[in-house]
Amino acid sequence: MKPVVAAVADAIHSVLRDTGREAKPIEPPMLLAADLGLDSLDLAQTIVLLERSLGVDPFRSAATSRTVRTVSDLVSIYESALTAGGSRA
Repeated sequence: MKPVVAAVADAIHSVLRDTGREAKPIEPPMLLAADLGLDSLDLAQTIVLLERSLGVDPFRSAATSRTVRTVSDLVSIYESALTAGGSRA
């Protein structure tokens, strides 16, 4: 299984490339909207790619109600879900 940080960066790069935007280096403190230009549809596509890659969807649970603003937020949510045993991988 890929480390979560790499999986998140790969998913964001994929969405950026698929929408014709430059896939620049991804850093954890980057804001998804302001720094990377992701909108709500881009975030949804990123989450679908992460579910496929990591085998878990932490947003199905009512327990995940955190705001996702940064790359680090996404990493943290997925790391928590994986350590809680939510992985199907």
